[in-house]
Amino acid sequence: MTAALTPEMSLAVILLSRGAACAAGGAELAQLAARVQAAMADQGMAPLRVQPAFVDRREPALPQALDACATAQTVVIVPVMVPDEPSLRRWLHKLVMRWRAGRAAHMHGPRLVFAEPLLQAPRLADLLAHAVLQSLEAPDVPAVVGEEAWERDPAGWSGVPEHRHHVLWCVGPRCAARGSVQLWPRLAQAVHDTPGLKKQVMPLQTQCQYPCNHGPLMIVYPDGVWYGPLAEADIGRVLAEHVLHGRVDAQLRVHGPQILAPFRIPAYPSGD
Repeated sequence: MTAALTPEMSLAVILLSRGAACAAGGAELAQLAARVQAAMADQGMAPLRVQPAFVDRREPALPQALDACATAQTVVIVPVMVPDEPSLRRWLHKLVMRWRAGRAAHMHGPRLVFAEPLLQAPRLADLLAHAVLQSLEAPDVPAVVGEEAWERDPAGWSGVPEHRHHVLWCVGPRCAARGSVQLWPRLAQAVHDTPGLKKQVMPLQTQCQYPCNHGPLMIVYPDGVWYGPLAEADIGRVLAEHVLHGRVDAQLRVHGPQILAPFRIPAYPSGD
């Protein structure tokens, strides 16, 4: 039996998705949140807010979303990701518990519940069947592509960049919950702004690298040195010391060689 939402009950909803590399993923989830807010208001259940959140790759992470919804009496977390992995769901429950434990003892926290996974939603099959019927009126793919050169991709996509180091930055679920997504722009800025790094380093986002308790986690290849947990103030310094001076930060080193030998002289002048 479905619980009724009474007028005096304050409710917040978190739409929880996996992150996407493209900016459109965040915009689409925000649009969906606005549509859910309007639909619930039409049904007389106007929530305080419908908040987008991401498990990985984008922000806000779930702890940030919970902070934004903390004044509600009840927060319903709705997974809108496919598939909904049981192990991930179990970890998300623990993450919610840690968020609650981290609040001041005198603060009354909201009731926190998870909705059913998207694939288990009772009317999902009906919605998909309706989408199939609507698509019968859509244009054929050749009409959509039109005159675009679809036979081949740009030749530039075959060129190998001139960088000599890959910096692998974890934006998997656990590192994201520890702030790695917010720190990603700081890494990109450090590479761009530090003389000598721009042509030598290619920063890349990765999914889970597994020693999650050390996150936010960064791996520098080809040397294979793992660093963590990294704060904003650490990123540029650790990377410059490693790439430009051949020195490993012993305190933040998680795994890999302690000494880089032989140290390779940078191929590009430090003033580039």
